[in-house]
Amino acid sequence: MYVRLSASKPYLQPVVFAVYKYFTMNFNIYHRYIKLPFIINKPKCFAEGLTDNFLMYVNPDELPDELFKWLAQHNLKISNVIEGFYTKPNGGAIPIHNDTVIPPGQRDACKLNFTWGPETSTTRWWKLKSGCNYIEINHDETEVNKSFQEAGIEPDIDCYKCYSADENNIELVHQAVINKPSILNVGQLHNTHNPDPTQHRWTLSLTLLKLPGEHLSFEEALLKFKDSIEHE
Repeated sequence: MYVRLSASKPYLQPVVFAVYKYFTMNFNIYHRYIKLPFIINKPKCFAEGLTDNFLMYVNPDELPDELFKWLAQHNLKISNVIEGFYTKPNGGAIPIHNDTVIPPGQRDACKLNFTWGPETSTTRWWKLKSGCNYIEINHDETEVNKSFQEAGIEPDIDCYKCYSADENNIELVHQAVINKPSILNVGQLHNTHNPDPTQHRWTLSLTLLKLPGEHLSFEEALLKFKDSIEHE
């Protein structure tokens, strides 16, 4: 995900973008649980909550070799932008966004996520209301580019902008508790919600890439992982 890093530092001069036709299918295009032949333990860097930020970058050394072997079996890799998302308790949420440089619905992208937190916490997907506009977020005007430099990351995916929308201009279309390994459609607008009064929510988020480096779409992921998908 590529949006502001601090709730105290809002986006700078968001650009209003034209409305695009919303992409729909006749089935859930947002989320699936997936069975994996390995376990990923909660990264050590997730031991405590964050105070101002909701995003950190995770060192690949925290990931097991079995993950990379499994990816290779599917002719996939993950981006070097390995994200950790924190959603604080008591109604915490990360901003609504998509994870691509193109508007939602034009081309999807898939992530493999692992979440630790309360069973009541969810990921939510949103649809733009008719007649409303997306907001284009240019990351030259946020702290995202600076955060890559501080983490020593030269991103291998395009992340110079993303899209958001005013909360009054969207409607909820899907939500899921991510209490198992999951594939998520991050080309669509989404965010998190944590109503638990005390428990923190942490998510390890891995962007799935086809070789040599193109985004794996959610539809492609459903076909590639069809024997491992758990139906909701």
